[in-house]
Amino acid sequence: MAFLQTDDDAFQAALSFVDEFAFGEEDGGHASPNTQLLEGVAVSPHCPEPVILGSDEFKQRRRKQENERKRMLRKAGVYADPNRARNERRQEIARLREQLGQLQLDVRVLRSRESKEPQNAQSSRNSTSLPPQVPAVWQELAARQRFRREKAEKENVRLRLVAERQRQVALSLGDLVRRRALQATKEYAALSTQPCLTHVVVNVLDTNADMEDFRLLLSHLEIAYQRLDAVFAANGSANARLSPGDVHLREGIGGRYLECFSHKMLPFEMRATTEVTWEHFKGVEKHFGNGSLYAKAAKNLEEPQTIIENFTKELHSDASRADIRVKQVVRRYVEPDRDIIIWVSRVAPAQIKHKMLRGLTYHLQGYAVTKRSPESIPGQELSVFQQCSLISLDHDADVRCESTNLHALMNFLVVNTAQNIRAHRERIENMLVDRAVARRVQ
Repeated sequence: MAFLQTDDDAFQAALSFVDEFAFGEEDGGHASPNTQLLEGVAVSPHCPEPVILGSDEFKQRRRKQENERKRMLRKAGVYADPNRARNERRQEIARLREQLGQLQLDVRVLRSRESKEPQNAQSSRNSTSLPPQVPAVWQELAARQRFRREKAEKENVRLRLVAERQRQVALSLGDLVRRRALQATKEYAALSTQPCLTHVVVNVLDTNADMEDFRLLLSHLEIAYQRLDAVFAANGSANARLSPGDVHLREGIGGRYLECFSHKMLPFEMRATTEVTWEHFKGVEKHFGNGSLYAKAAKNLEEPQTIIENFTKELHSDASRADIRVKQVVRRYVEPDRDIIIWVSRVAPAQIKHKMLRGLTYHLQGYAVTKRSPESIPGQELSVFQQCSLISLDHDADVRCESTNLHALMNFLVVNTAQNIRAHRERIENMLVDRAVARRVQ
C-alpha cells in the first residue's frame, strides 16, 4: 500500500471527510454527496495506488457542505461557540499529527517488508496492521527513558539544595571570620606598644610572711571543690546544654557576682589532655594569655599537686589597663572519671592606668575539668574540656567606686576573664597538636 505525500492539504481534507461521514448518515438513509465523494475516493484493494480528487474541487465541495450545515443550525436556533471552529481545528490537527506519525511508521515497516517478501494480495492485506511486538518494545524503551529522566530530575533537585546549603554555610563562615577579625583588631590594638616577654624567672616564694593569706586561700579552695558539681549544674555545663566553643556569661544578684564558663570537645585522649592541662596551669604559660607578667614567685607544697603563687602582672581590656598583685593557690584533683584543676586568687591593685578602675579588688575562683566524652568510640577517644571562672567583688567596692565606674570595672573584668578562658583553651589545644605531630614524625 502506498501513500501520496505530495499534497498535504488533500491528505488532511480526506481524513476530515472521514470524520464527517457519520454526521451524514444520521440525516437519513439516502446517499449524501459525502457518500458519493467517498465512493469517488475509494481505492480498490487490488489497485497499487489510490486515486484522489483534485485539491481545488474538493475544497469547494467541502466549503459548500459546511455552509449548508451552518445555515441549518442557524434556522434551528442552535448557535455554536465562536471558538468552536478554532478548537476543533486544533484538536483535529493534533489528532492528524498523531495519525500521521503512526502512518509513517506503518509505511516504513511495510516498505521494509516489501523488499524482503513477495508481493501478493494476502500479504498486502496482512501488512496493514502493526506487529504487536513493536509497540511493546517502544513502551519498554519509553518506560526506561522516563525513569531515567525522573531520576535525573530528583538528582538535580538534591544538588540544588546541597549547593544552597553550602552557599549559606559559606556566607555564615564569611560573616564569622569578618566579625572575629574586627574583634581581634579591636582587642589587640592596645598590644602593639607592649613588650613581649620571652623569658620569665620564677623565684621561690617565701611563705614566712604571707602564709596566713595562703591558708585562707586553701580553705576557700576546699570549699570550691565541694561546690564543683553544684556550680556546673547551675550553669548548664554538666549536661552540655551550651553551644561548644563559646564563652558564656552569668550575672549574680546585684551585679556583684559574675560567672564565665565554656566547654569544648577535643579530639584527643583523656590522659594526654589531662597531662597537658596540668602542665599549662602549673607553669607560667597561663599568665601570657591576656597581659604581661612582671614578676612571679611560686612554691610547691608538701600536699600533692598543690602550688602557691605570688605574682605581679598587667591586665588589659580594650583601651583600659591595670597592674595587679595576685596571691593564688592551684591544686589538681584526680578522680576516676575526670581530672579537676581549681585555683583561687585574691587580686589587689598595684598601679591603675585608668582612673575608673581604682577600685579593682576582687576574688577569683576558677575550674578546669577534663573528662572522657560520651561520644567516644573504640579506637577514637574524645575528651571534653570545661572551664568556669567566678568573680566576686569586695563588699566595699560600691563605696569606693561610683555607679558608672563600677559598671566599667565589671565590664573590664568580664572581657579580661573571657579572654583568659579563650587563651587557656587555645594554648592547650596547640600543645596537644604539637605533641601529636611530634609523635607521628618519630
